[in-house]
Amino acid sequence: MASDARFTRVSPFVIGVLLRALLLGALAYASAWLVLNTNYYATTLVVLICGGLVVADLGRVVTRADRSVERFLEALSAGALETPSRTAAGLGRLAGPFEDAVALLQTARRQRQQSNEYLQTLLDTVPAALLVIQADGEFALVNRAAVRLAGTAATATLLRVLGPAACAQLVSLAPGTHQILRLAGGAQVLASAAQFMLPGGAPQRLISLQRLAGELDAVELKAWDDMVRVLAHEMMNSLTPIASLSESLEGLLRGGHTEEVSGALEVISRRSQGLMRFVERYRKVAELPQATLQSVRLRDLLQGIEQLLRASYAAAGIEFHTSVVPPDLAARMDPDLIEQALINLLRNAADAVAGQPEPRIEIVCGEEEGQLRLDVLDNGRGLTESEREQIFVPFFTTKPGGSGVGLSLARRIALGHGGRLTVQAREPRGSAFTLLLPAARA
Repeated sequence: MASDARFTRVSPFVIGVLLRALLLGALAYASAWLVLNTNYYATTLVVLICGGLVVADLGRVVTRADRSVERFLEALSAGALETPSRTAAGLGRLAGPFEDAVALLQTARRQRQQSNEYLQTLLDTVPAALLVIQADGEFALVNRAAVRLAGTAATATLLRVLGPAACAQLVSLAPGTHQILRLAGGAQVLASAAQFMLPGGAPQRLISLQRLAGELDAVELKAWDDMVRVLAHEMMNSLTPIASLSESLEGLLRGGHTEEVSGALEVISRRSQGLMRFVERYRKVAELPQATLQSVRLRDLLQGIEQLLRASYAAAGIEFHTSVVPPDLAARMDPDLIEQALINLLRNAADAVAGQPEPRIEIVCGEEEGQLRLDVLDNGRGLTESEREQIFVPFFTTKPGGSGVGLSLARRIALGHGGRLTVQAREPRGSAFTLLLPAARA
């Protein structure tokens, strides 16, 4: 209502223009009458001069109003949200709407600034250093951790801290992949890459650099604790009876108990061979070959696995299916290692569905956010939460006579490809092992 009231009043600017127009019209009429009806040439000249002055004054007033609006719009373009003076020529009527527009723009600017400050605060709480590699290959610091890593906010300092080798590796790091880098000072960081694109802009990559000291030490210590615990358990199971029997052999020999001595030696031999087999399993885990990447069609890979396991699954009454979406999906991987990982997962699934009604195993392959996803699904007995937490620990097994090597090897193969292997429970029963590998498209 207030805005409507402003526009129902006649502004001084309009009144001034109307008066000048009326005066100009009167002077024009007077000059025409003098020319046609009299010989007062001097008077006619004076009237014409007055008319010219009125025209000039009218142009001056209109021009002043135009310049006021122009200066206001230029100030808006420059980011200066200031309301023009109500006394500016020609703006008496427009000052109110201008004030409303400026108030809205100021509110929008404050909200945008608060949103930017909120997002920056969130980024600054992230312990990992965040960098952006722009389309032209330039680096930009994003959060406080990145500034701390560089020592200053200068990008040139960051490049010196990273070193040429790490910079080259970051530039070539594909979105969705991870890599451990060594900085110029010798420190190690875990680099992860993601890709984003601003509206109307070129794709850019977001890089996170997480220092491994501290976090990695804790994880490594826990891994060593688990490994030592398993090794100690397995070795003590073999060495305890060997030591006990060795101590009793001398007495048995002196007593002439040759049959008992023979039995004891057989036990020692059997347990020694078991210990050697355990050491061989440990060697397999420790000496996993380096992945040799090549382009592989997933349909071909799964068909080869189907041919390998079809007979044994059919004999066990296991229903087995595979699917690849899209059918021509291909990825860069080591086919031998990935095939071995899948075979280990499928053997584990076969053991899980043994004795279950209508046993079924399925491999589902597809893409997920630029990654290759392979799901090995079964409807077996499933795993408890405690078993899922330990299932990838070397030599841990839930099966009588199991080696506890297959799943840990599969996980190491996934990690060797820059991916990961996880397990989840299925409903109503069964397990889902998910193998995620980076850069699905070959």
